[in-house]
Amino acid sequence: MSKLLKLFEAVKEVDLTKDKLEDYHKDLSELYADMHIELGEIKKRKGMYMLPNPELSGVAVLRKWAGTVDGQREIELKSYIKATSTILRSIKSRLYLTY
Repeated sequence: MSKLLKLFEAVKEVDLTKDKLEDYHKDLSELYADMHIELGEIKKRKGMYMLPNPELSGVAVLRKWAGTVDGQREIELKSYIKATSTILRSIKSRLYLTY
């Protein structure tokens, strides 16, 4: 995700050209889609993780899941997806101002 964080920093620059904003929007859109695909794969594994634990309550299984590597990645991806969505909206607004 270092590419994502670098893009977040680059987009903060105030005086970006229209072409640069369009490039950042394209790059971030691609990463956004990739993150959603990865999150989908993790959610499938989460569903399978919950099946063999019928003796645990739903909350207990979710807490246990959150402590796994996939659970931590799910939390991270959800945060990155929200942040990326916000940045994409900001870039769109900035682009509309340049037209």
